[in-house]
Amino acid sequence: MISIEKKLKKIFSVIFLIKEKNIKQSSSIKNIKKWDSLNHVKLIMAIESKFNISIDPEESLQFISFGQILKYLKKK
Repeated sequence: MISIEKKLKKIFSVIFLIKEKNIKQSSSIKNIKKWDSLNHVKLIMAIESKFNISIDPEESLQFISFGQILKYLKKK
């Protein structure tokens, strides 16, 4: 079984065009150059699809780092 963290890293890698090994808990909107509003929407949509969940648009605005999103997904 693939871990939540591994699945999320794969999504980040595809959306932001970065290597999975370079994705850290601290990877965030501040230090990922390609993390703009369009890619944020793509990220949320990919997470919803991969994890078969629905994320409230207001809640998604709080997702500003890999670690924060991972913590959210582990609670689901």
